[in-house]
Amino acid sequence: MPRKRSRDGDEDPEASQPPASQAASQATQAPPLEAAELEKLSATAVRFVLMREHSRKLLARTELKEAVLGKDRTDRGGKIIKAVIAAANEKLRHLCGLELATANSAADAAPDASQAAGPSQAEATQEATQERAVGGGAASKLLLVNVLPHAVAPEPADGKLVFYALVETVLNLLSDHGGRLPESELTETWLPKLGLKEKDTLPGLGTAKVCDLISKRMVTEGFLVKTQGAYAQGPRAVLSRSSEAANTFRGELEG
Repeated sequence: MPRKRSRDGDEDPEASQPPASQAASQATQAPPLEAAELEKLSATAVRFVLMREHSRKLLARTELKEAVLGKDRTDRGGKIIKAVIAAANEKLRHLCGLELATANSAADAAPDASQAAGPSQAEATQEATQERAVGGGAASKLLLVNVLPHAVAPEPADGKLVFYALVETVLNLLSDHGGRLPESELTETWLPKLGLKEKDTLPGLGTAKVCDLISKRMVTEGFLVKTQGAYAQGPRAVLSRSSEAANTFRGELEG
């Protein structure tokens, strides 16, 4: 479309200006951080999440924001922390084969274990969850997951092996009950069938009782979520669990 001209033949300066909506769109697309600051903040985020992972607790997005940006910095719409997480994930993938993924929606979208046993279903769930990590809401939680196709896992200590065996046993029970099992049924019916009592302790796990390992540690570490008195798969079970190893474990139990 030809530009409008004023009466004296010159181009109308107002007509050459982009519409207000277009200018606003261009401003929105502008990067929220300069490259040097983004590099610094993303490196800080990488160090923080790697150190924080030792706690085995899910990471609140607000906690990451405060650790990286500080308490007083304003981040309207979360644009800055989104850019930082995206840049941090590039570093994590390159350096460690790890990635931050949104944990909240993973539990809600978790398939039952019969579906999770299929690698394609598990991979699809993981990819969808990781895509939401950058754009998750302020109240969302994050989880470090291994994204290497053939990851090498170190042999856990004896205590952890016992704990992971209990985790797999509980997750298999969930699988056999449509992905959800009432706490009372788990503790009063199924634990006795396994030869366990709620207040029993297990080798290598100190004085921690079986009931606490399930209701506290498994929930805290994200293997389980508990809603309305029933357990379901948590985000760590969905994102970090090897379907192949889980099927092998079950096969050995069933003989």
